[in-house]
Amino acid sequence: MNTEKTQYILIAEENEEMAQKMKQGIEATSSVPCLVAVSSSEAFTLASRYSDQLQLAVLDTSLADINESLFYVTAEQSIPTLLITDSNNEACSACVLSPTIIDSILKTRDVLNNVVEAVQRLQKNRETYVLIVDSSASIRHYMSHLLSNYMLNPVPAQTGCEAMHLMEQYNFSLVLIDANISDMAGFELTRILRENHPPERTSIIGISGNTDLHISAMFLKNGANDFLNKPFKREELYCRIMQNLKMTELLSHLEQLNMVKNKMLGVAAHDLVTPITGIQGLSSLFKEGHAGELTAQQKEIADAIHNASDDMLTLVTDLLDVSTIESGLLSITKKTFKLSDVVTQRIALTGLSASRKSIAIHQNLEPDLHVTADPNRIAQLLDNLLSNAVKFSDHNTTIHICTKRTDTCIQLIVRDEGPGIAEEEQHELFTPFSKGSAVPTGSESSHGLGLHIVKRIATAHNCSVDVASTLGSGTEFTINFPMEDAPE
Repeated sequence: MNTEKTQYILIAEENEEMAQKMKQGIEATSSVPCLVAVSSSEAFTLASRYSDQLQLAVLDTSLADINESLFYVTAEQSIPTLLITDSNNEACSACVLSPTIIDSILKTRDVLNNVVEAVQRLQKNRETYVLIVDSSASIRHYMSHLLSNYMLNPVPAQTGCEAMHLMEQYNFSLVLIDANISDMAGFELTRILRENHPPERTSIIGISGNTDLHISAMFLKNGANDFLNKPFKREELYCRIMQNLKMTELLSHLEQLNMVKNKMLGVAAHDLVTPITGIQGLSSLFKEGHAGELTAQQKEIADAIHNASDDMLTLVTDLLDVSTIESGLLSITKKTFKLSDVVTQRIALTGLSASRKSIAIHQNLEPDLHVTADPNRIAQLLDNLLSNAVKFSDHNTTIHICTKRTDTCIQLIVRDEGPGIAEEEQHELFTPFSKGSAVPTGSESSHGLGLHIVKRIATAHNCSVDVASTLGSGTEFTINFPMEDAPE
């Protein structure tokens, strides 16, 4: 038998119609029943009678005959309180009366929505864990008390090491870090935590009572979302916490939407492969005369169908690759292999498309350069670079490809003699669906995905990609394999 008492939210609002609207809005969004009072005496009676069952009190400071005793009741029973006020000054004065007053809402025409949203936020706080890292026991206790009043779940840590251990046990949406903890600087802990806890998972706020103006910058440069100077007002702390939690939740929501988008994109692209391949195969049969002799016009149509389906298949394949990469499902199976073997193989496959435009491929490959990588992914990377070079090169030009060892890395270099890329366009080269002003020289299609795939495959291998290009003088792409991935 359930013996737990029903929890309520007290609404004390002088306008009965508004009070009922607040009740409906809160109960619809938070599923917590509300008790309504339209005078201070009713509110006082309900607050006293249901003191151990009140999650929250929403009090209008314009209630008739309201006095400090009502605030004392909410404070004495540790009832978190939202104030509805006519002015900010009134709210500030009221906050001094009770430590349980956590926020104020001005009486604007949006007051109803603002109250419902504030209650929703507080209900969401019940599932939110906050890590407090401070070497002072009194500060940890004070901060824990404030956060509990905001319905958050505070978890204190005295040292950076303890904080790192706790981060492995809990999903913290927010971390508050003092600048001077006993075993390391606060901004150093921020840097360490940020390595494994991105902004879409965890917000970090640095806190310091030091007057050194560089501390805030050090926190922010090492990955903090915000910074707060001591001493601070409770209302300021709450506002900063809420803003950072909202931002983290928004980033997390966007990440989830992006994952859904990638999944839908992958499913759609996968389902398109079979019919496009069928169209491509049937058009080839027509072109080759297997369905009977074709007129010149019919051959032209068959060629157009085949070329269009070929472009569509390339786009769908790229979309599948992008969907895999963006979903974090790019599989990398590394092994040690001779780089020249993969390069030679990919050049042979690119040769046909290059010959159609009388483009020569000149290679200068060091024979004994080995790398540790996924040969299939490196082949995919190279296919995109070579395809791009052929696509944007004029007829009767040359593509140069070479490999070489430097003091720090092994390089794979692909250089064309195409139109080059404007300097202002180079920073967008690896953005998906980004197209510069250059156009393919043989009516080939360009979807703006190839270089994005190159960049992501390179990054997955801890390789950097350098671009050197001047308008009218071609473009050179260099893939730099780290020396630690190059066996002796």
